[in-house]
Amino acid sequence: MTTIVQSIGLKGLEGYKVKVEVQVMPGKESVCIVGLPDACVKESKERVVGALYSLDCEFPDKKVIVNLSPAEHRKNSPIFDLAMAIGMMKEVNHFQDKIPDDAAFLGALSLDGTIKAVEGMLPAVLAAKKEKVKRLYLPVIPDLPLTRIEGIDLHFVHSLEELLQTLSGQLSIPLQTEPKVSHSNLAIKQTPTFEKDFQDIIGHSKAKRALEIAAAGGHNVLLIGPPGCGKSLLSETFPSILPPLTLDHQFEVMSIYQLSGVSLPIINQPPFRSHHHSSSAVSLIGGGTNPKPGEVSSSRISMEETITNLHYNS
Repeated sequence: MTTIVQSIGLKGLEGYKVKVEVQVMPGKESVCIVGLPDACVKESKERVVGALYSLDCEFPDKKVIVNLSPAEHRKNSPIFDLAMAIGMMKEVNHFQDKIPDDAAFLGALSLDGTIKAVEGMLPAVLAAKKEKVKRLYLPVIPDLPLTRIEGIDLHFVHSLEELLQTLSGQLSIPLQTEPKVSHSNLAIKQTPTFEKDFQDIIGHSKAKRALEIAAAGGHNVLLIGPPGCGKSLLSETFPSILPPLTLDHQFEVMSIYQLSGVSLPIINQPPFRSHHHSSSAVSLIGGGTNPKPGEVSSSRISMEETITNLHYNS
């Protein structure tokens, strides 16, 4: 018999549904993970086995195969730990409750069974919603507004033991910690203030006119000129005339920053990125040994509605 548990994988900012298939078969005692796992996914077997040991889960002296499907996509995050643990416990009959077919599980595990967040939790949650997942079990993440996401029930759990109690109905945890905010009635609590405001610039009438047209029509802007002519000042004040971000665009901005490992406060205005004139191609475009978004990604909101992708020569 094979136990199948759903999770979410990430390929950049895009997410996709992953089926974690667990099967116990006769053979030498071992745990084998297949499906193009990278090093941190391969190490999941040690974390999962340690977490199960903390729950007194009797692991069989048999071979355990974990398949991450679809196998053609490279898996590169410990976000599958929780789904693997649930699949293994179900396969060895550690609990009898049914795993919901419409549920997915996200999170890394500590050796004591604590569930922890990883980079990319917000885009993973958004991908789960897009993939029609109805219930999502994940760790508590205080600095992300996950409770503002509509169309999916978020169950925040702290440990494997708490998750098992929730699945069995012994523990009822709140779905949300604050009221949801719909896309249609997203309200701006107060008028945003800017350190440098577009209306305070004196002169530069032609450049200001061009930026106003770009802001109204959603066009890209390239500012060219000698040092000291005002390119940086115009660029820094440009967000003050852009429309507020929609809820979807706020999530997109926060997703990019989280994948970069940079904390970003919840904002409703397009961010401005001021990169150095000697920035490398990787820092501008993104990439590296462990691929990360670049300045262009960090400042891209929407090619259709808002323009924060400003390039200027010094």
